[in-house]
Amino acid sequence: MGRWLEVERTSKLDRDQQIAAIYDQNYGHLCELAYMIMGDRYLAEEIVMEALMKTYSGWGRIREKDKAPVYLKRAVVNLCRTKIRRKMIERRANAVAIAAEERREPDWDPERHETAREVWAAVKELPLRQRSCIVLFYAQRMTDSEIAEVLDCSVGTVRSQLSRARVKLKRALDPEGLRGGSRG
Repeated sequence: MGRWLEVERTSKLDRDQQIAAIYDQNYGHLCELAYMIMGDRYLAEEIVMEALMKTYSGWGRIREKDKAPVYLKRAVVNLCRTKIRRKMIERRANAVAIAAEERREPDWDPERHETAREVWAAVKELPLRQRSCIVLFYAQRMTDSEIAEVLDCSVGTVRSQLSRARVKLKRALDPEGLRGGSRG
């Protein structure tokens, strides 16, 4: 058993020395290769380090150890291809997303927002109880009885306040009766 551990240690030490020698001899050339393919120095270094890690972890599968630099170059080229493909897929996906976003109607509609501003300005001019009823009914979507509970009044009072508020809002928003309906 002791002999096997010694052989194993010697084998790992030999592997580490061989890979270190390959690294020292080829790192600069591999980075240059990856840089020429990718056009990005930092990405090139990342790819080379990944290729070296793959070679290190798969060392036992390399049959001809003297051809390890060739395997490393192949790994660098393949990793570059993978990165380029991934970038192309990302570009296509982004282009599809951007095109879909451009076809979508804008969230902000100037006419709708102008109308909302006008309505809100008119609501702010209402007496407090009428304003409260309008906000609770339309913005909070509460029922007449829920509003009565919040305002501590009868349901009949809520209904009359809503009716009066609607009449005032109609006058404020359509003073000349241009939007249809009768003048009130």
